[in-house]
Amino acid sequence: MTPSERFVARLCKQSFLPFWSFPNPVGKNSKELCDVLIVCGQHVVIISVKDIAVSSHSDENVQYERWVNKAINESVQQIYGAERFLSSVDEILAKDFKTKIKLPPKATRSIYRIAIAFGSKPNFPLPHGDFDKGFIHVFDEKSTQIVLNELDTINDFTTYLKAKEEFFENHFILIPSEADFLAIYLQTALKFDKQVDAIACGDDEWCSYVKSDDYKNWREDIKPSYMWDELIETIHKDHVNEHTPEERIHQIEEAVRYINLEPRINRIELGNVLLDAIRKKIKRRMLRPLPGAKHTYVFIPLSKKNWNAKASELRLCCAIARVENLEAETIIGIAIGRSANLNLLYDLCFLHLPEINDEFIKRVRAAQRELGFFQKTIVSNSKDFR
Repeated sequence: MTPSERFVARLCKQSFLPFWSFPNPVGKNSKELCDVLIVCGQHVVIISVKDIAVSSHSDENVQYERWVNKAINESVQQIYGAERFLSSVDEILAKDFKTKIKLPPKATRSIYRIAIAFGSKPNFPLPHGDFDKGFIHVFDEKSTQIVLNELDTINDFTTYLKAKEEFFENHFILIPSEADFLAIYLQTALKFDKQVDAIACGDDEWCSYVKSDDYKNWREDIKPSYMWDELIETIHKDHVNEHTPEERIHQIEEAVRYINLEPRINRIELGNVLLDAIRKKIKRRMLRPLPGAKHTYVFIPLSKKNWNAKASELRLCCAIARVENLEAETIIGIAIGRSANLNLLYDLCFLHLPEINDEFIKRVRAAQRELGFFQKTIVSNSKDFR
């Protein structure tokens, strides 16, 4: 990998974790598919990175034309070629030629295309849009770092890409940089009081935004949300290594995918709940589904008392949560404990039951009464955890 490719791969790994971020995956005829592929849920992000020095030609127009051809147009062709190959397969191989990357069903895939171009002059405009076979976002080094740092969940990142694509279809855009457009998006969600046909701003929109009270307050508000990120990282570190069977990796990934698809705004509440559960050493906690969600979470403590029975206890708690929350088709159980050196450790249970019948409810209720789980329920509001 080139230094620029390593830079982008590292940023993607930090934001989306190794479960879903794959540098240099294998494509057609065992050749490199693209520089980075992100796959999570129905989202597929194809990234091509080029680091091209500006030519020494005396005419700046010629410099620009040559740079665009090498840094952007070649990425465009690689991205379209990668997408064409992906449309014909259900899985591909990671760069180790062993690890299988399962792709979402073709009918439900959401494809996003990103060309990252390094090496330009500051005054070189970056072309973007539909280059013939689908919209391609074009970032430079600065905008790549800003976008991935600010939109550091797969949900927030792809929501932005989709909103930008839809907005560009019907509006004339005159904005100096991707960071300036991002500042407008973060402040307005691209929804305005009046219908607009065009949008423009100066070259200080991003700098002004990061100095604002709104931005400072947001950065303060989201601090608890990174406890949720630490949960994901710890699960990956403790449960996935080169010796982990592939089937077990897929089981863990299935549960963690739901955890990872939470947007930053949800992670604020979930992080607070997780912190509260750790600090108070609660017996068991069941969350109600967040607005619009068809999944929810159960937390139980891990200790010497229930260590050997933790899997069955967690499964039963997930089953009870499924019965208690009929709209939640999926329950993720999280057991929380500490190692001998007091580091946090977690175990997982994933229960996906789109439908349940009376017999299932009857058996769960009987086990619930026998073991006394969730018998005295206290309903708390999210503000109670802050």
